[in-house]
Amino acid sequence: MLQEIEEIGPTTRRLKINIPSDVIQAELDSSYNRLRATVKVPGFRPGRVPHAILKKRFGREVEAEVLRKIVPEYYSKAIEEARIEPVGYPEIDEDIHITPSQPLTFTVTVEIKPEIGEIRYEGIEIEKRTVSIGEEDVDRAIRLIQENRALYSVTEDEVGEGDMAIIDCEAFIDGQPREEFSYKEYPFIIGSEAMPSEFTEALKGRKKGETVEVRVAIDKSHQNQELAGKEMVCRVMIKETKKRNLPPLDDNFAKELDAKDMEDLRRKIRDDLEKRAQKRINLDYKRQILNKLIKDHDFSVPDSMVEAELQSLIIDAKQKAMQNRMPVKSDEELRQEYLLTAKENVKGVLLLEAIGKKENIEVTDEEVRKAMEEMGVRNGLKAEDVMKIYMMQEGSLEAFRRRLFADKVLDLLVQKAVISEAREKEDKG
Repeated sequence: MLQEIEEIGPTTRRLKINIPSDVIQAELDSSYNRLRATVKVPGFRPGRVPHAILKKRFGREVEAEVLRKIVPEYYSKAIEEARIEPVGYPEIDEDIHITPSQPLTFTVTVEIKPEIGEIRYEGIEIEKRTVSIGEEDVDRAIRLIQENRALYSVTEDEVGEGDMAIIDCEAFIDGQPREEFSYKEYPFIIGSEAMPSEFTEALKGRKKGETVEVRVAIDKSHQNQELAGKEMVCRVMIKETKKRNLPPLDDNFAKELDAKDMEDLRRKIRDDLEKRAQKRINLDYKRQILNKLIKDHDFSVPDSMVEAELQSLIIDAKQKAMQNRMPVKSDEELRQEYLLTAKENVKGVLLLEAIGKKENIEVTDEEVRKAMEEMGVRNGLKAEDVMKIYMMQEGSLEAFRRRLFADKVLDLLVQKAVISEAREKEDKG
């Protein structure tokens, strides 16, 4: 039972917990009785081993077993009595051991969720945005589909905009080869932004077998100061060239995309663009609301939650840098860069959790299943496959369920928000 609770800080409490001696003795007796019924000791019949022998041979194991049972049990009871909500595992402040005929008293230090107080979330004012999809947006989407369905045929002719050049690229800076910027048999689309524009300028109009030199000026603001302001020289060999062949924009093209004709295809694309734009608008509304909630409510957040979020942000930043072939910053640099973001993210989580609790918002197993199915459709996977991926990456679906919970709370807050007409913004497709 809880004997004493001490406030160490805004989100830290020290609990003094007492377990009565009769409870401890009852658990010891129960453990020894179970042991006596199963253990084999030479010279004694099963179930007849004296208590003194059992205690001498197995006393430490029995006490450890009893402690593993009663300490968590009475810690949970103390948490309920204290009416606090821990955010992590407690730290036991001293070694715990059982003294015959004596109660067990120990102290734990635990981080808890903060008392946020009254949350002002009704009628949050947000800027209105509208959907506006023009004919040029539909045309652009159709051209993109057309380009994605293009076929490439080997050619000996010069390559132009949209054609493909299979290239080997050797990169040098200050005369030294740089493997991280070098490629073998890279399929470069002329005009693509996958590489600096200097590559398109140098390769346009070239043929198979030609070698060209591409000079790229590295921006002075480049985050890697070793490279900032320098020039990269690339020796590019064109190994093969391919001509782009676009499919004609006719009714057959539309039918391949499950439309009756080009008019029907344009209608479907317009509907899709409007839905996507509306999703972006709704996401923007949620961001506005969450940012305002974080800004308007000042409270302390648990260090352990901030540290966990910070570590996640650091890992993501490192992975993105490696994927983009950019220099990876040190952990200390990233800690300083993302500390404020981590704190705000944790504040947002706690605020949405408190609002959801007040509004009795829950995420059902069926909603989790439906979300998994939708994600599977978008990625060409079955719901079971999506579930397996999450289980492998995160160990459980709890993080996924928390994201769904936060989204449901934000949906409610959008419904309760006041959308201002004063500074209306337009979202195009």
